[in-house]
Amino acid sequence: MKLNDHYNRLWFRSVEKFESDEFEPDTKIDDPNDDRYGLTLLIRPSLKIRKKITDVLQKLRPYADQYYYPVSDMHITVLSIISCQPGFELDQINTEEYLSVIRSAVEKCAPFKIEIKGISASPSAIMICGYPEEDALNTFRENIRHGFKNSSLYHTIDKRYALETAHITVFRFRETLSKPQLFTRALKEIKETSFGTDTVRELELVGNNWYQRKRNVKLIKTFRI
Repeated sequence: MKLNDHYNRLWFRSVEKFESDEFEPDTKIDDPNDDRYGLTLLIRPSLKIRKKITDVLQKLRPYADQYYYPVSDMHITVLSIISCQPGFELDQINTEEYLSVIRSAVEKCAPFKIEIKGISASPSAIMICGYPEEDALNTFRENIRHGFKNSSLYHTIDKRYALETAHITVFRFRETLSKPQLFTRALKEIKETSFGTDTVRELELVGNNWYQRKRNVKLIKTFRI
């Protein structure tokens, strides 16, 4: 899959919906009873990049009082080991066994770069596009997939879809917009923004809720590549 083509397809489909006042608001984002929880391996972009994303998104706020991810919550998902689901808790699994599988894949991985550039979207969210160098991230993902498929550990990898992108979700719709044309215009103005390039040297395994809110995230292990 060519990432740029994929991001652009998502972008054009979503912008067409926005301009037609078609949105898919997240009905659970403010629900205090949302108990979905999971296990995720992720990359935390540099603080410099996350702050720049926050600064650029300020241009949308006059037209969209929606949910903006705080700097602390921005991330790139490597793999969702256990997708967020109601009632799941970390004490239901032996995390040491999961760490052992992931550690084996990390040992085969070298530091790699990700360019963070441009914006894409879905009818429910805005994403920042990430471009890993060569095929480093997907090769690493395949090693993790192989490890879990050859284990007896419970996981939900690829049950929803096979993750191939390296995007950062930074904005979700709480409700439809009163001025969708103005929002879309502002969004187009920042679409090609370059946020910088990171060298990935660390990964985090975390227990997390659907939105990766800091107060709900439990850091299990930081892996150094």
